[in-house]
Amino acid sequence: MTTLKSGARAVEAKTALIPIGAVAKATGINASTLRIWEHRYGLPKPHRTGGGARRYAPSEVQRLKLIKALVDVGHKPSNLSSLSIDELAEHLNFLNPPSSSQRHALDQIRLLTVGDSTRLKSILRDHNQSELNVVNHLSDPEEIQHWLGKFDVLLFNYSALQPTHAQQLIHSIQGLAHMGTVVIYSYSNSITIQTLEAAGIRCLKSPVSSADVRQLLSSLAEKAHVNGSAPRNTEKKFSVEDLETISALDYSLYCECPRHLAGLLMSLNGFVSYSEQCQDASPQDAAIHRYLRTMAADAIASIESGLQLVLTAEDIPTSELSAQTK
Repeated sequence: MTTLKSGARAVEAKTALIPIGAVAKATGINASTLRIWEHRYGLPKPHRTGGGARRYAPSEVQRLKLIKALVDVGHKPSNLSSLSIDELAEHLNFLNPPSSSQRHALDQIRLLTVGDSTRLKSILRDHNQSELNVVNHLSDPEEIQHWLGKFDVLLFNYSALQPTHAQQLIHSIQGLAHMGTVVIYSYSNSITIQTLEAAGIRCLKSPVSSADVRQLLSSLAEKAHVNGSAPRNTEKKFSVEDLETISALDYSLYCECPRHLAGLLMSLNGFVSYSEQCQDASPQDAAIHRYLRTMAADAIASIESGLQLVLTAEDIPTSELSAQTK
């Protein structure tokens, strides 16, 4: 009798095991990545069928989901491979729902969408939570350049995601100072998805819900916080005409600080443009030039705040600056 019960349990355990394709879909981790992690870190630990196919226990799938969530916010899989489910859940604070202040912060992330606006609106609609902050729906990726500094996350939608789309997408986001890019797709191939993920672009396979998007936005925000690059407004406060006007003011009546600050801003704006050109000219150094561009954008934001402060202190009417050049 004992033998029969043990055999029944063995059969039950065997039928509960999950194939690698289903695990990849459930966790959002590519099957190739699962194999690499297994080879490098002993994670995950699959069972093997008589034919050598990998099968995973449900507990291992749950563990992988937690690890994926932690990797998404900047942790290394090598540091997570030895942790239990409870340790991973505690590390992620997975069991605690987000506070109202965290939900509010999430809704402040400015989302710029590109693609079929009707489908995207349907995906993002959620009557149980406050609306996501969508600044605009674009049909043409070329229009992104007109929205620089006005969004934190780019969200693309493709029914059939082709390799040509991936290359165009990677090119379109080069040099952007933003939190991240997300692609929602219905059909694609593993090479295209791996190419996008290698470029730091997050991919979601349909069907996708508003909750899925919110979870991914949360991980992007957390990763930005971990990396010290929380979302910021990079929209310029002063136009080129404004800066030229400030530089030409009669400083016998004012402090000369505005002129010096305007000169710095014009130089930094030029450096940002130069960095963008370097990215295209030197793909091997693109990451360095992206960093330099972001650094310059941060400096511009700080100096603009200082210039605004000085203009106010010196009673220089900023509302009339652009008008003076026309």
